Amino acid sequence: MKNGSLKMKRAIKSLFRKGQSNFTKILCLSIGLAIGLTMLAEVIYERSADSFIPRLEDTYQIQENYKMKGEGWHNFPQCSGAHAPGIKSVCPEVEAATRYTWLRESATFVTEDNEELTGNTFLCDSSFFDVFPRKVFMGEDPKTGLNKTGQAYISEKLFKTVGQEIIGKTISLRVNKAFRLTVIGVFEDLPENTHLNKIDIMVAMPTAQQLWGWDSPNNIIGNDRYLGYIRLRHGTNPDDLQGRMDQWIEDRVGQKLKEAGTQVRFNLQPVKGIYLQSDNNRVMNFVFLGFGIIMLLVSVFNYILLVISSMVNRAKSIATYRCYGAESKDIYKMILSESFLHIFCISLPLAILLIFGSQNILQEQIGHSLKSLFPFSTVIVCILITLAIIGICGWLPGYLYTKIPLTYAYRRYTENKRRWKLALLFVQFLMTSFFISILVVIGLQYNKLTNYNLGFNYKNTLMIDLDGVNKNERERCYQELKKDLNVSGVTWATHNMADIPSGDNVWNAETNEEYTNISNLFSVGDDFFHTFEIPVVEGRTFTPVAVDSLSKEVMVDRDFVKKMEQVAGWKGSAIGKTVHITSHRGPYTIIGIYDHIQTGSLTSGMNLRPTVMYYGTINSPWIERFYVRLNRFDSDHIQRIQQLVDNTIKENPKQVLMLRMEIGNNYDQLKHVRNSVLFAGISILLIALAGLIAYILDEVGRRRSEIAIRAIFGATLKDLQKIFQKNLIYMAVPGILIGALAAWKVSQYILQMFSVKIDLTWYLFVGCMLFVLLVVLSVASMLVYRAARANPTENLRTE
Repeated sequence: MKNGSLKMKRAIKSLFRKGQSNFTKILCLSIGLAIGLTMLAEVIYERSADSFIPRLEDTYQIQENYKMKGEGWHNFPQCSGAHAPGIKSVCPEVEAATRYTWLRESATFVTEDNEELTGNTFLCDSSFFDVFPRKVFMGEDPKTGLNKTGQAYISEKLFKTVGQEIIGKTISLRVNKAFRLTVIGVFEDLPENTHLNKIDIMVAMPTAQQLWGWDSPNNIIGNDRYLGYIRLRHGTNPDDLQGRMDQWIEDRVGQKLKEAGTQVRFNLQPVKGIYLQSDNNRVMNFVFLGFGIIMLLVSVFNYILLVISSMVNRAKSIATYRCYGAESKDIYKMILSESFLHIFCISLPLAILLIFGSQNILQEQIGHSLKSLFPFSTVIVCILITLAIIGICGWLPGYLYTKIPLTYAYRRYTENKRRWKLALLFVQFLMTSFFISILVVIGLQYNKLTNYNLGFNYKNTLMIDLDGVNKNERERCYQELKKDLNVSGVTWATHNMADIPSGDNVWNAETNEEYTNISNLFSVGDDFFHTFEIPVVEGRTFTPVAVDSLSKEVMVDRDFVKKMEQVAGWKGSAIGKTVHITSHRGPYTIIGIYDHIQTGSLTSGMNLRPTVMYYGTINSPWIERFYVRLNRFDSDHIQRIQQLVDNTIKENPKQVLMLRMEIGNNYDQLKHVRNSVLFAGISILLIALAGLIAYILDEVGRRRSEIAIRAIFGATLKDLQKIFQKNLIYMAVPGILIGALAAWKVSQYILQMFSVKIDLTWYLFVGCMLFVLLVVLSVASMLVYRAARANPTENLRTE
């Protein structure tokens, strides 16, 4: 104990000793630990998703597999309302079944005291807590409470904002005062690391009848908007249920499906690991795991490199220490004590300060709180990783120090350990090249996605939500927008052009055969095609003058016509042909054909279905938003539109949104990864340069006599540069090349997430390699230039 205390005191005394680069070592390790541990914690966070669910291995999500005429099987991760309870009714192995569906995102309700509470609102059935247990802190038992129309439970988080008085009180939707709910209980918040939606308000499932006017929760086919789950008896093979599930469908809607030419089966997807089963999450998890490990390795290698570089300055003291009886184990203990002080006592606390000091930025990037990122179990893992780093940073330098001969207590230490230093620099440059290349690939991919031609002009377009806006305010706002000289187009529509549209089926009214599934944009308004600059390739657009005829007209895209030629045998022009589409009464006559437009995300599961649209008046209940295209798109003109909206829509104030940003939000995860890689890449480059500087300074110090003699005998600056750059280039070029090749391979894996992707050209990676090499040689040249300018006699005098 006493020896350990003495070694720690000695380590503290050596902290400010010149020539050991302790400040640089500690700073680089702090940054490396902060970034590396955060990335690894994020990996643990994602891999522990849904761990709050009891018997997670027996819990399954109900998904639909469907097949239409002339098509293969498709998978859809949702189901109809009747599926979950229906499966439970015919399969005794099912212990619990539940389903829920979204109602409103970020819905604002007003209390009886005119207080507002905003949260994501979902319809949940009375069995929700059987599958996903949460504490109910107060109020009625959910088994009965979620079975009564108009009743709701709020989350613990919302409850804290409004207080206990809310229980038993009525809240009304701000944009629709007629929709009222009675708050009857408070439930424990769902954890952040779950694939389930963030639910703030649970509304009793029977309320669906009141909202939509029909029994959606008990529908068997179609309206598959529900997320259904079952928990099986332990040890049950889910495949054993397939026959009975198929029979349940056959008994109820088998004849209808046969007439439609459609097949439907259930797929039970294990909830365990469901978060990482999507291509997007799996790739991002892999990226964070790799980057976290690389960040820690670069920091460790840099620390070891700096320790080895200081051997020239410490050799005499180490040799003297051994002359007085110190054994190898004492040298190891001394170096380990220093590593423990530098890493655990200083670098780790600094890393924690960096993490929590930038928590707002960090939480924005990862999408959840630091509290959920660092639970106690993850903190233990981070501490164990830190202790392992201490061991590595203490053992390897300790091993090299024990090899210093005793004779160096009496003469100058000249062993350069150059191979060790070059090997460590090699790894650092490899990883720097890797990070820079990955950063460029992700940056270019993000730029391609956010600037991709979607078939409509969205870059200068604003979007205004009309939910809860009355007829007079709609008309007044529309007329004022048309008067603005900077407005080049204004229209209205049902669909949010940043999202994937709802699906509908095209069917034959005589045979009930279903041809294909399409994306339904529902209603659009005057000048829709002009505002979005969508080319009409055949026929005409909607003519608002003849409103009666508009009610039976439809416009379709090119892909719709091609699909109907394949599955329905259409010949000739599609103009004038009639179609029947679910969600609408037919027949509808096709009056125009437009180029395909792409809505939603461009990820690997991008929506490729044909689209259709109908006409709707400005006051139609289907119309949900205005779209406004500006000539000059800047903050002043956007603010001007916002003021116009504020002056005309007063009952339920609306925020003007930029459609370009809403579409860009589809790629927030990629943007956050890009930002993380940017910060990590810059940090790795700086850490590698710190190691390079230490290496060059060490070499210059060791060979200053040689430099002086060469200078005296006429060596030029170029000659002296070659002395140091030759070995550096031999080491840097292979490392940078291997790093770029590794980045190329990983980039291929990352780009699997997207249907639209950049080309991984050879010159892209060569450019990244040249950038890293140029930075390395520039730094080395500046340091050698400084040494070459020194007075040769001063260098010789110090020998």
